[in-house]
Amino acid sequence: MENSLDQIQIKWHKLLKIAENAGDRSHSIVSMLDDLGERYIMAPAALSSHQAGACPGGLLETTLSVIKKMSSLSRALDLDVSTESIVVVGICHSIGLLGGPQQGEDYLVRQDSDWHIRQGKLYKFGENVTKMPVAHRSLYLTQHFGIRLSHDEWQAIALSGGQSREENRFYVGSECTLSVLLMQARQWVFGDSNS
Repeated sequence: MENSLDQIQIKWHKLLKIAENAGDRSHSIVSMLDDLGERYIMAPAALSSHQAGACPGGLLETTLSVIKKMSSLSRALDLDVSTESIVVVGICHSIGLLGGPQQGEDYLVRQDSDWHIRQGKLYKFGENVTKMPVAHRSLYLTQHFGIRLSHDEWQAIALSGGQSREENRFYVGSECTLSVLLMQARQWVFGDSNS
């Protein structure tokens, strides 16, 4: 679903308001979001039209959805997870979809092949970004912008791609509550299309 510029702007202000609930890290998170600015605001969250977030503003939209689902699940299940951790992990877990920290290091760029576009592949992988899993890039960008993570927050972001990923199999059966909460919220938002 394509977002209008007005809708994207409203969602951006909502995310900045949510970021203020990140406790003593709120300044670092807001500063990161401000620094990334339009790159973050307009970033897609997926390659193909059949995936959630495959549009300008997709990363912003899916991030807000994941935070909302994490909060809802935490309340419904009466989990002992802080709002601060939900906000930090919700914002930082998919920041790696942007690519590198600099302009021109985008992970997802507009597709220039008409054939691919007709197949529903609206974006392609950027050529100027270092190859690494999105979760690892998310952790890299989080530390690049000086955002400290607790052990559980680090694990949740590291495992955000799902338990079936080779690099995450070590943790199966010993995931912290925050990791499971994030994986479930992502499943709810993305379904099977983007796990």
